[in-house]
Amino acid sequence: MSINDYFQEYGPISRRRARNEAVTHRNPVTVTKPLSSTSVRPALHTPDLTDTAKTDVPTFSTSPARQRLKERRRARQLAQQRRFSPLRFALRALLIFTIVVMCIPYAVALSYRGQALPNIMVQGMPLGGANAKMIRDGLTARYADFLREPVTLTFEDQSWQPSLAQMGVDFDTHAMADQILQIGRHGDVLTRLREQWILWRHGIDIAPRLTIDQARLQAYLQSLAPAIEAPPRDAALSVVAGNILGTPGQAGRQVLVDESAQDLLLALQTLTPQHVELRSRALAPTINDAALRAAQQQAEIFLSSPLVMTRGEANWTWHPETLAELLHIHPVGEELLVEIDPERLTRAVAQLAQMTDSDKREPRVRFGNGGVYIVQEGQQGWRLIQDEAAHLISTALQVRRRSNRMVALPFEEQHPRVTAENLSELGITQLLAEGYSSFAGSAQYRITNIKVGATHTDGILIAPDEEFSFNTQVGDINAANGFVEGYAIIGNRTQLEWGGGICQNSTTIFRAAFWAGLPITERYAHPFYISWYDRFAFGPYGDGAGMDATIYTGVNDLKFVNDTGNWLLMETTVDEVNQILAVRLYGTNPGREVVLDGPYVSNEVSAPTTPVYIDDPGQPRGTIYQSDVARHGRDIVVYRAIVEQGVEVRRDSFFTRFKAWPNVFVRGTG
Repeated sequence: MSINDYFQEYGPISRRRARNEAVTHRNPVTVTKPLSSTSVRPALHTPDLTDTAKTDVPTFSTSPARQRLKERRRARQLAQQRRFSPLRFALRALLIFTIVVMCIPYAVALSYRGQALPNIMVQGMPLGGANAKMIRDGLTARYADFLREPVTLTFEDQSWQPSLAQMGVDFDTHAMADQILQIGRHGDVLTRLREQWILWRHGIDIAPRLTIDQARLQAYLQSLAPAIEAPPRDAALSVVAGNILGTPGQAGRQVLVDESAQDLLLALQTLTPQHVELRSRALAPTINDAALRAAQQQAEIFLSSPLVMTRGEANWTWHPETLAELLHIHPVGEELLVEIDPERLTRAVAQLAQMTDSDKREPRVRFGNGGVYIVQEGQQGWRLIQDEAAHLISTALQVRRRSNRMVALPFEEQHPRVTAENLSELGITQLLAEGYSSFAGSAQYRITNIKVGATHTDGILIAPDEEFSFNTQVGDINAANGFVEGYAIIGNRTQLEWGGGICQNSTTIFRAAFWAGLPITERYAHPFYISWYDRFAFGPYGDGAGMDATIYTGVNDLKFVNDTGNWLLMETTVDEVNQILAVRLYGTNPGREVVLDGPYVSNEVSAPTTPVYIDDPGQPRGTIYQSDVARHGRDIVVYRAIVEQGVEVRRDSFFTRFKAWPNVFVRGTG
């Protein structure tokens, strides 16, 4: 109750008003419950209420007015409670609005159940209201060209049209349909409201999503590389028959897989057929044409003119064809280095020594009457100092000259070691071994060369530990040394050559050295079977193949070492009546015995049945003759056991491989 109400209800005016109203209306109301001690003091005596005339004692009762006041008071209180509140109203309204708004996205989604919401497009193609199947069909139709031919890869004049699967690309219409149907339907209420608001106001245009396996895409591009890539080719230089041949360098090519894959990804994102050119880069050769030109100039210096080597009035010439064999061309960094190969030069000088040292002669000796005697005095000779000669030759070849380059070869003067005074000290006391061969049926040119070769080896002396060289001993095989032209095996065929048949001599010497147990340090078998060398091949063991030795001046030689500890005498005789060539070795037997094991034949091959024809412009046109007869091929191994005092101290093997050879005919084309 307010303060004003308190004074109105309980103040003096209020009490008088209440009393007057009670007298006027005469309608008292008895109070049945005691009054509060603060408002009414209890009376000491209660008068009889029926005797109103006698006493005028005020009575406490609730009048209608008072009751109405209370009711009004309650009404005012209720009115105040029911009085209108704008804030409360606003809160209630906001609550109702929020509930309604939150229900909207769900109501919209429910109204388009199983369908895409309105205003959804895929690159301009409307799909609002479409179900999943309609979306998939629409996407398939919309991108049919892309799905059929997504991209064309090109490189120069080559092209490829891979499928999406080959490139590891997945265009999943089912996943895209699910994605479209989820627009405006996923996430919380605010997310849904935002997407549906965007749909209503602007619409949503999406692009299909491609799933790309980049590893598979790069693997596909790598598979194209072999058709495109090429390694760089370095410039090269070669010398053939004295001619300098240069091969220019060539750039290579490498596919840039990562860059090409990036271009391909950008093209695929357009979802339309595209042309993509594969990226590549050129790979420069390590050795370019500038390095080639520098190497050519260097090679020209080496081959600019022949090299003439002299000893007094004698001379030997190496022409550019020979000099070219000494060159070694190899890359060093980014350059081609042209230099003289030391090993090749050493071999060439050693071969040169076989010719320059041939003038050295010990006395010619013969064995007879239990001793030896000189039949031809010795001759002073010369020995090439090979190391010094190689250095001089190398220096001369690096100087460019238009005329011949000259080198005075360094020689060591060689005096005969055997004289009449020390002849008895040589230890030549007995026959050690002998070798035989038959030249029956040989042409006259062959017999002539056999006889000339025999004169070069008859009566020669071989010092202890000295290595005998057939080529050095015989010297140049030419007309000046008494040889004539004849057929010999040259380059795996029979053709005219100076000294044809001289291999009969080297073969016979080989057999004598074989049976003497001397170490054979160099020996070459003929490339195919020759029947002349069968007879006497195994000495006391009989005839057969596999005991021949071919020579070719400057290339193939026959060499053996005198390891007996004493001098050896080689005696060569030609029996023209029986057509037998014999070589005998005299000296002192070191107490050895030679035992033959073999021959062992294997790998037999029949002769080819198809003949070979060789054109010879030196013969008149229309002429034809057979130069070689067909021969079978085989491998032959012969073992030689050296036995001393009943114990085998060494075993040597001698291998021969005869090639199968056809009939060869030479026809004239001149």
